[in-house]
Amino acid sequence: MREIRLREAALSVRLFISLLLCVMGLSYLTLLGSIWIDTELKVSYVIEGYGSFESIELIEQSFKYIFWFICTFTIAVSLLLMTSYPEKIKRCFAVVVPLFIISDIGSMWLIRYCSFFAWQLYASGMVLATCFLVMFLLIQYDLWLKKK
Repeated sequence: MREIRLREAALSVRLFISLLLCVMGLSYLTLLGSIWIDTELKVSYVIEGYGSFESIELIEQSFKYIFWFICTFTIAVSLLLMTSYPEKIKRCFAVVVPLFIISDIGSMWLIRYCSFFAWQLYASGMVLATCFLVMFLLIQYDLWLKKK
């Protein structure tokens, strides 16, 4: 079976993918801005906020973030899987991203029991943001700069 390679796609497809990733990046920035406004990225505010949430609030937050993560990372990881990078890199992102999404959502629920999970939430979010940035750069490089 022939593998699909992004860099071999028509110019219109590569432009669409590139610009879609830029829009997704803007979406990520607005999410980070929202988190900044809510918590100022201070662990004490995260503990105070999530530690006092009722179950219904946690369900609402979980739904909002899971939906956003699925939309964003399904597209990003899927596009990365269609690049010319080695299988080891692709496997790494295919495993790390879902694990840290689970860590992010799970730690939100566990903060009420132990404040350590606020640090886990912070770390998971940073890893996911870094993963998105790295995937964005790898895909853009593969689309436009890598030799055919």
